[in-house]
Amino acid sequence: MCHPMRRFLASTAALACLILTAAPAASGLQPAHHRAQAPSPPPPPAPTTAPAPPPPPKSWVLVDADTGAVLDQGNAHAPLPPASVTKVLTALIAAEELPPGADVPVSHVAQGMPARYMNMKAGQVWKLEDDMHALLMISANDAAVALAERVSGSRESFAVEMAQTAGRLGMNDAPVLRDPAGLDDEFSNQGGNLISAHDLAIAARAALANDEIRQIAATPIYKFHGGDGNDHRLINEDLLLRQYPGAIGLKTGYTRKAGHSFIGAATRDGRTMLAVVMGAPDFYRSTQGLLDKGFSIPLDAERGLEHLPGVVPNAAAAEPAKAVPLQTRTPAPRAFHVSSDDTVQVVRDGIWIAIVSLPVAYLAMRLLLGRRRRRYLFR
Repeated sequence: MCHPMRRFLASTAALACLILTAAPAASGLQPAHHRAQAPSPPPPPAPTTAPAPPPPPKSWVLVDADTGAVLDQGNAHAPLPPASVTKVLTALIAAEELPPGADVPVSHVAQGMPARYMNMKAGQVWKLEDDMHALLMISANDAAVALAERVSGSRESFAVEMAQTAGRLGMNDAPVLRDPAGLDDEFSNQGGNLISAHDLAIAARAALANDEIRQIAATPIYKFHGGDGNDHRLINEDLLLRQYPGAIGLKTGYTRKAGHSFIGAATRDGRTMLAVVMGAPDFYRSTQGLLDKGFSIPLDAERGLEHLPGVVPNAAAAEPAKAVPLQTRTPAPRAFHVSSDDTVQVVRDGIWIAIVSLPVAYLAMRLLLGRRRRRYLFR
């Protein structure tokens, strides 16, 4: 074979090798040794870490509201400023002491309450139901003072009522109860309140047993025509109602001195749990965690646990006034008062008496004279 021919055959063989080598790559295939070294699939993403738990409150307690069993607590007997969760006790007293539809007048003291308010003015008269919604839904301080004054006449007298109610309900951590709104600054009555989370749970459990308070606390929006002549639309400031399934309220609270306090309740599978947190940096998350824990505890596990005292209703409010039989009623003394109408009536009565009595007197005189004359003639 000539030299040129060998060159041609060598070139042809080289070209064939290149074509065979490039064919798998062009068809999307890889040689066996390349397939064996293919990269492994990426590892699954690492599981996301659970959010850190919220900082603990200064004080807390978790209660089965149905049985009264104390399921969890921390520093629960320490007296602390409660802020506006005090209004749960104020609402309970007002609901027990005042009749439905009662009028609630507004004083200068109530008008002067700061921060949360309905803009009530002295001299106005509001309805009990509207004041109660303003008290629990938007934490109106003027509504709280107006209700206290309607019940007892003054904040000072209402403080006595609060102390008596605390004793009746079985609060045993020596609560200091002076202000119906929970204020603890210069606007407060005698410096405000000090109460434990344990005692607040007792008050809250009694409030939940009151159908009116329970319904108001769970109301998202309330519309009414106020004592100021204006239409009002209240939006419940309790976000637990929108954040936690089965939530039924109950009351938020905040002052600079107290920090955030909260009483929250919820129902699930026929059970009702109640949580109280005081001085809580993240009160909603703390409350939700406690409620979750409560629902996870079976009912049988409550045996042997501490229980809150039973709810004791107000005897005066619970027993309707007994009707007094008519024959035993003693008429109330009437004050003597003569009006111009009475004077006219007396004159009219005198004229009629004179008209009727004069003929009768005349006839009687004639008969008497006639008898005397007959006796004289027949002597």
